[in-house]
Amino acid sequence: MSAPRIHGIVLSGVGGQGVLSLAQIVLEALRRSGLHALQSEIHGMSQRGGSVHAQVCFSEGPLTSPIIDEGSADLLIALEPLEALRYVSMLRMNGHLVVSEEPQINMEGYPPIDDVYAALKAVRGAHLLDTEDLARRLSHKQAGGMALLGMASRFLPVSPEVWQDVITQRFEAKGARVTEKNLEAFQAGRGLIQETVGA
Repeated sequence: MSAPRIHGIVLSGVGGQGVLSLAQIVLEALRRSGLHALQSEIHGMSQRGGSVHAQVCFSEGPLTSPIIDEGSADLLIALEPLEALRYVSMLRMNGHLVVSEEPQINMEGYPPIDDVYAALKAVRGAHLLDTEDLARRLSHKQAGGMALLGMASRFLPVSPEVWQDVITQRFEAKGARVTEKNLEAFQAGRGLIQETVGA
């Protein structure tokens, strides 16, 4: 009998965007769904503005390492467009990319943003989101990350109920309003992708 397939998720962004928080939510949701899941350490500079990425692996069977080989990730969640390009080579052929269109110009020589968008749109399975516009419509400045997670949730074997529970527990210490705003952003993102696809 063949061993259960190992699935990989890469999360990328810059320091201060909440990459680690998203990775921890994903990890907890997968574990609560009865899967084995491991998260790598955050790579890169976690201070505000530095490049950051994390990896989460999951499987129906036990895992020994959270490290994903190049070209084998099922999903890339990118909170910043140039950071998405930095890690797009991690995706397998039929993988999915959910990415914020909002650039964080944190370096000299940042390429023309239209060139970045064009390169991302050329990636098969790419889903771009204008997180700035969404945040404005939801009156929630930090809506982008949770909306991207909502989009990504369509490609993960986790029920809506589990996502709701994990997100609620993550934010409940910050009060009902913050929790509600994050759940609203998650649902807005999830609603942007209609089909549910297995990872």
